[in-house]
Amino acid sequence: MEFNFIEGKDSRNLVKNLFKLTFSKNDLPFESIILPLGFPSLAYIFSNTQEIDFKGKKSSIKGSVITGQFYGTYDFSVKDESTNIGIILHPTSLYKIFKTDISFLTNKITPIEEFNLKISKELSSIFLNNKDELLNYEKEMLIFIESLNIKTDSEVKQIDKAINLIIEKDGLIQVNELLNVISFSQKSLETKFKKIVGLTPGKFIRQYRFMNLMQKYQSKKIALTDLIYMFDYYDQSHFAKDFKFFMKQSPKKFFKNDYPLLEKYLIE
Repeated sequence: MEFNFIEGKDSRNLVKNLFKLTFSKNDLPFESIILPLGFPSLAYIFSNTQEIDFKGKKSSIKGSVITGQFYGTYDFSVKDESTNIGIILHPTSLYKIFKTDISFLTNKITPIEEFNLKISKELSSIFLNNKDELLNYEKEMLIFIESLNIKTDSEVKQIDKAINLIIEKDGLIQVNELLNVISFSQKSLETKFKKIVGLTPGKFIRQYRFMNLMQKYQSKKIALTDLIYMFDYYDQSHFAKDFKFFMKQSPKKFFKNDYPLLEKYLIE
């Protein structure tokens, strides 16, 4: 299994980076848990056997797809030699591109054509023509992203401001603190954040904080015991509760196993 991030930035900050994920014969059958990073994606799945399982609901994934926000870990499996290439977006980018309520994509990987047939065809062409030409893929994808007519009204700008603050603080922030920097009531913030990002601000913050802790742990720069308190967990049991919610298992069980895909994309 090989996973690579491809650096690529656009002028409007829609793109976080691009990626390529490849499975060879020796990797199969492949299974992993996926911890969401808080960033949606657009991708092409060159496979007929890939499947996700979120809370017991299984879905096959192939072709051009959108991955929305997930709240909690899901299972991922592959049974054939295959490649996935895609683009990871900032949390508000799907709303800016598709101009519709993004909460419909939450906890789902959905065919792009169900949202916009024109964009699906154009993206599929880029994906299919550049599967093995990553430099050209990066160039064509960024040109396409720059060409899109996006929605950037005052509401989106306010949510972007909230997202930027959450990211700056590594998720170590409370929802009421966001109200000090944006001009929404709490009820309005909840509604607009969910529509534009896909999760409520409370859920996004909780998951983003946990993801950051796991990212720092996988980088091996800081001990887990130090991270627990650094990320404002009251004690081991408080951390264990969040861990079991997001990872679907106890820390003890998780750390006994190897998750090569998780390790690779968490140490980006």
